[in-house]
Amino acid sequence: MAEQGAAASTLLRGTAIFAASVTAVLYLLGLLLAGLAVSEVGSGTNSTPMHHCVYASNAPEDARVETHEVRYLPVHVLCRTTDDRMFNSGVVPSWLNPALAVSFAATVACAGAAFVQADRRAAARQAG
Repeated sequence: MAEQGAAASTLLRGTAIFAASVTAVLYLLGLLLAGLAVSEVGSGTNSTPMHHCVYASNAPEDARVETHEVRYLPVHVLCRTTDDRMFNSGVVPSWLNPALAVSFAATVACAGAAFVQADRRAAARQAG
């Protein structure tokens, strides 16, 4: 019985570590994509305003893009028009932030379950 509890605890810890690694990789991917897009601004012909903002598929009609903003949670690059409207540039894929949220939730759930499992095993050792 004790070995089965140890195996479950190890599995939960391993799953929590894996989910945390996935979370970190997804977040870094989002930062990399946003950083690469922003690094293009200011270097080369027609680089300002940001290319991704000017040619975004969801840009408002007759809008003149003035600047951009990088947001870190959720990771995305917003474009601002001269009349203060904002829209998403599409630099970060639409699936990335939901996947990031799910992997973070899995990390918290597995880490919490591993903690509870370890606490129960410790209490059982002291009791018996």
